[in-house]
Parts: sequence; structure tokens; C-alpha cells
Amino acid sequence: MTTLLTASCHCGRNKFKIPFTTSTLPKATHMCHCDVCRHSTGNMSVVDPNMDGVPLSMESTEEKQVPADLNNLTEYRSSNRLSRMFCTNCAAHMFIRSNQQADGAPSSYAVMWGVLEKTDGIFTIDKHIYVGDTLDGGIADHIRTFDDKPLVRLEGWDEKNLSVGWKAQPDHKSPETLPLYCHCKTISIYLTRALKPSENPAEYWLVPGKEPTDPIKFIAAHCLCNSCRQTSGGQIQTWAIVPNENIFDAATKAPIELVEPERRPKGLHQYISSDGHHRESCGTCGATVFWWRKMKEGESPHMDVSVGLVDQVAAGGARAESWISWYPRIIFNEFAISKEVAKVLAEGVKASVTPV
Repeated sequence: MTTLLTASCHCGRNKFKIPFTTSTLPKATHMCHCDVCRHSTGNMSVVDPNMDGVPLSMESTEEKQVPADLNNLTEYRSSNRLSRMFCTNCAAHMFIRSNQQADGAPSSYAVMWGVLEKTDGIFTIDKHIYVGDTLDGGIADHIRTFDDKPLVRLEGWDEKNLSVGWKAQPDHKSPETLPLYCHCKTISIYLTRALKPSENPAEYWLVPGKEPTDPIKFIAAHCLCNSCRQTSGGQIQTWAIVPNENIFDAATKAPIELVEPERRPKGLHQYISSDGHHRESCGTCGATVFWWRKMKEGESPHMDVSVGLVDQVAAGGARAESWISWYPRIIFNEFAISKEVAKVLAEGVKASVTPV
């Protein structure tokens, strides 16, 4: 028997039936933390269970399975072996395709966990892979168990286990600016330090240090809302809130400008997910970059920056904790399509993060 699940992007231009062999459910899969997955999506990790077949049309049934039209997807070849396929309009990553190999093995598909209608009972996560790429554990430190079982944390695909709290460079010096980039490098930005805390208590995103001489950090949080999920392809979208005056285009060294068309970074694609809410992504590799809205009267201009794009080498780790202060709660936990993901993420963040 075959179980058919719906996968859809936010704008609705891409909607498919996804086949899974019923007897194999829940499938065991992994959470990948490799540099390519992070920088091509903007998520801090990727979960992509293998499908048992190809994407199917919405008219497909178990008895009559019709391959879907994929013309509304942009293909980004992140390596000779893999192609990543995302919505040309809203930028939701939907599939990772393993391309046909020299030995004649056919292409196979994996589906991004954020576009599925449900995941509980469909797959279980049994390990973290390529944790070594993060240099500090990345989001693996915030997801320690799944289905009440501790997760193995592999340095690569099958290399040694890395403990919670591991850092490749424990004495790494904080950089003067924080670089971020998408995988194809079309979008490359950097952050500068905020020089003083805000006098407005509502502007919680600037977090002073314990000592007056400590640098101010930007607050970051994991969001589980439907809009983030269906525009990125990941169930967990992680944002840092940064004042506009501290975000610069690495190519021009000018402050980021997203409103005036002629001053926008070249290659940045905009999607309006709801009235006044703008999402920006790389038009080439599909990486989520910014979320922003029109400021209310009296607000200081600020926007959300995708933490998955952090230059882990410059920052000393994908969590960039010399620049970022982690919010101890999950944003829009109530909208999570997976109760298990919401639970283990909340538990992991609570265990890892000192309250702000």
C-alpha cells in the first residue's frame, strides 16, 4: 500500500502528492547540518525524508499515480550529485533530487519536511549528520532528542560522535563584523555592532552584556509559523532581529535598502506573504534572507535576518554566540505541524539557553 501526503508551498503554485510505502512508516531519517543545506535554504538544518517514487499530481490516487509537472520550480544544482528545487514565486524549498549517476542509477527525490501536510507518524529523526560543519553544534544543541530517544550527533555522514557543547574553536575571537551569505554567493551581507542599547524597552532585540564593556548582541529565535514553514521549506526558521543601520551589502559596502528598486541587492527576490509582510530570498539558490514589514510610527527600522546564512568560519560557529543572544522560547509554537518537533525544540532551547 502507498500513503499519499500533500506537499504545498505558501503561494499555492506548487502542490503535489508525495508517495510513501505505508509499511515503512514511520521512516527513519536524519537532520543535516552541512554548510550546503544551511546556506542554500537559510534554515539552520534540513530534514528531507526520501520519497518512494516521484512527485505526483494532485489528481493521483494509489491506483493511478501520475508524475507531476515541476515547471513552477526553480532548480539549483548545489553539487554534481544533488539539485535543490524551490518555488519560483514564494521560494519554498520543496525537493532535493539525487541526479542520475554515471552507473545508470535513476534519479530519486527527497521532500522537504516543512512543505508536508503532516510529519508525525510519517518519519522519525534518529541522528544529526554533518554537525562538524557547524563548528559549534549549530541547532543540534537545541534538538537533543526525538521520540524520547537521544539523537546521535555525527561529525560527518558516519564519523565520530560529537558531544553537546562541542566547539571546534573554543577560543575563537569574535569578528569585528558578522558575514552572512547564501550558497551561490549571489547574496552576501554583513552585520555591524549596535553601539548602544535602545532606550525604548519595547526594542528588546538589542541585548546588552553583563558588563558595560561587553558587546551588544542581537536577539534570535526559532519560528514555527506556517508562513515561515511554507516559504522556506523547513519546519524551523531561525531569525535574528537586527536594526537596518547595522546591515550592509558586502558588494557595495552600503546599508541594505529593500524598498527602492534601483538600490536593492542584485539577485534578491521578493515575495509578499501577507499584506505588508515581505520575504526576501536569493533568486538563484532559493535561500531565505530577510523578513521585513513597514515600520509603525515611532519604531526604529529593523528586520529579521536568516541565521542559517551565518558565516560559521568567521563567527566561530553557526550559532554565532558572540553576536547572537538566543531567545529562550519558541515563536508561534502553537502553529507547529509536528507536536514532537515543537516539544523537543522547546526542551532543547530551555536546556541550552540562559534566559534573556
